Amino acid sequence: MAEERFTWCRQGECMASLVATVDDGRITSLVPNEAVPSGRGPTCGLCGASMGAATDARRLRQPRRRTPTGWEDVAWPEAIKEIGGKLKAIRSQSGARAIAVYAGAPVGTSSQGTTRTLAFALGLGTPNLFSPLAGHGGAWVRAGELMLGHPVVLQGDVGRAHYVVLLGANQEAQGWGPLQAGRHHADDLTFSRKTKGTKVIAADARKTPMAAGADLHLPIRPGTEVFLLLGMLDTIIKNAWHEKQYVADFATGFEGLATAVAAWPVERVGEICGVAPEAIAGVALKYSRAAMALAHRSPQMLKSENATLASWACIALHGITANLLRPGGLFENKGVIDVQAVAGQLPTDKAPLTRVGGLPLLLLQAPAVLLADEILTPGEGQVRALVSVLGNPAADVPGGDRLRGALEGLDLLVQIDVAENETSPHAHWILPATHPWEREDVHLHDTSILPWRETAYTPALVSPPGEARTEGEILGQLFAEVGPTLRGGAHGAHLRALGALLSRIDLPAWEARAIEFSGKTTLEELRSQGSWQGGEVDRAYFNVTTASGRIELFPPAIAAALAELKPPRLAAGMDRWLQAAAPPDAAMRAFDRPAGADPGVGLHSELGFAAGDRVRVTTEAGWVVAIVRLDDGLRPDTVDLPAGYATDVSRLIPGDRHDPFTGAPVFAGLSCRVERA
Repeated sequence: MAEERFTWCRQGECMASLVATVDDGRITSLVPNEAVPSGRGPTCGLCGASMGAATDARRLRQPRRRTPTGWEDVAWPEAIKEIGGKLKAIRSQSGARAIAVYAGAPVGTSSQGTTRTLAFALGLGTPNLFSPLAGHGGAWVRAGELMLGHPVVLQGDVGRAHYVVLLGANQEAQGWGPLQAGRHHADDLTFSRKTKGTKVIAADARKTPMAAGADLHLPIRPGTEVFLLLGMLDTIIKNAWHEKQYVADFATGFEGLATAVAAWPVERVGEICGVAPEAIAGVALKYSRAAMALAHRSPQMLKSENATLASWACIALHGITANLLRPGGLFENKGVIDVQAVAGQLPTDKAPLTRVGGLPLLLLQAPAVLLADEILTPGEGQVRALVSVLGNPAADVPGGDRLRGALEGLDLLVQIDVAENETSPHAHWILPATHPWEREDVHLHDTSILPWRETAYTPALVSPPGEARTEGEILGQLFAEVGPTLRGGAHGAHLRALGALLSRIDLPAWEARAIEFSGKTTLEELRSQGSWQGGEVDRAYFNVTTASGRIELFPPAIAAALAELKPPRLAAGMDRWLQAAAPPDAAMRAFDRPAGADPGVGLHSELGFAAGDRVRVTTEAGWVVAIVRLDDGLRPDTVDLPAGYATDVSRLIPGDRHDPFTGAPVFAGLSCRVERA
């Protein structure tokens, strides 16, 4: 008998509230739940594509162990005991740093999975919790921390702004960028344009549908968002268009900012970005004069070599025009449970540093771009074992063959996932995990990335195949076998103890207490009602925790980095710019993507290739062969090759070039060349 159940999408970043119809153990339909704000807007294509996940032939159903003659199925108790024993032996022999965890992006879709994965690494005593955070919004969080005093995910008030600059114009397809959820933003922007004449400026190397419908398209070169923003800052300050009273009352560092950005006039940045200087100046004027203005970040901006500088420049632009921590600009949402307060107890400046590269951990996480180096670099703390949780480091992390060789040389590689992927051939163990449709979830830890106050509950819609278990269950059982570290660790004793506790406790019971502690609802109410709605977020919430109590417009670390900033230059033998950070959809893993043709490599017809041609794309890191897709909406000097599809883009991304603040890999703005394969 068919039954309707409340749920939400966790395959991408839209987090759309849904009504699922389940009949005879199968999901037969998923439609928006229009009764709640998060159900506004269309569902993404990932929802329908993943409805049959439970019966998909690719699913893992039993723990598997690699043997000299191939893979063999193993019972769970034996798998946990053998893997736990191996991890314990490696830690005993080589120390806690010898164990690493890779948390794939899907881990972040579950409060229990996120908690257990962080706790597992803390309890083991290792600082080596690698994740995509650095290139998936980490630079935005770090810049916010430098300017406001605590790690913060500032949200863009897309629907209220009177003037919107889209830094990367594929926003709708990509779920409006990292760490900002909601499918309704495009509808809100359309309504705003009709009712109050909101102007939209699209800055992107490609004329996407959103860029084509914008009031102005700035076809900037990939990876040059920071220069565009610097030019806007300089123009506004030179012409005294900034909001002087706001800056005087709430900010510090304005004089240093003004002096520094004077080196980047629109004439200079126009040449760097490849757009007319007068166009940039015009945008700066109208932005500064708008009642409420927003410059909205995109994945492209946050996957460049200057990701944190670009994030700082973007936030500073809002600061000098009084659009920071105000409606219609950037705002902070505490969430149903104030996770920002928890994050504030983990300051980046006091975090442990990575053994290789000396980068600080951001919210307890190390940049994945350093994974190969941590495995291959000899010495104390060299990684010998890796537990990959819902991730695919062999394909997701830059490094290509070097990274795969590093994975092959590990003493132990355990993969926890729903299906095999490019990492599987290097694994010693593969453990079957549940898909989001197959687990109970409470929408808790990530409510701060919504523009409204809401938390929700979903039951498991269908049963998992075979013996699949949640990542939280698997990691809890592994930790019970390994035990907490007894030889110290990278983190303080209080964090190690907390990690050990959270690795053992009953997480559903913990969630229930956390919800009750919020004072807004209870788990029992959520189970009966589906969700709790608390109205819109206070967009004027002013939370600044710097030592001065003011917004730091020009932090010392930013000043030092800006002094070293240089315009991009094409490398010898290269004549094109690569853009690989803008997938046509926002799926967190290939398993959930809709079936269809690979997007291939986008090229302008001026290059002389025909659609369907096979071409070789080469960067400083390596080369790949891809199928040509002609796109005359693309800058002729730009190569658009979305990561995450059939073409192994990771081979093109250097493992030794990254954002110096966070370790964000360079997916936008690399030099490349294209030739017939």
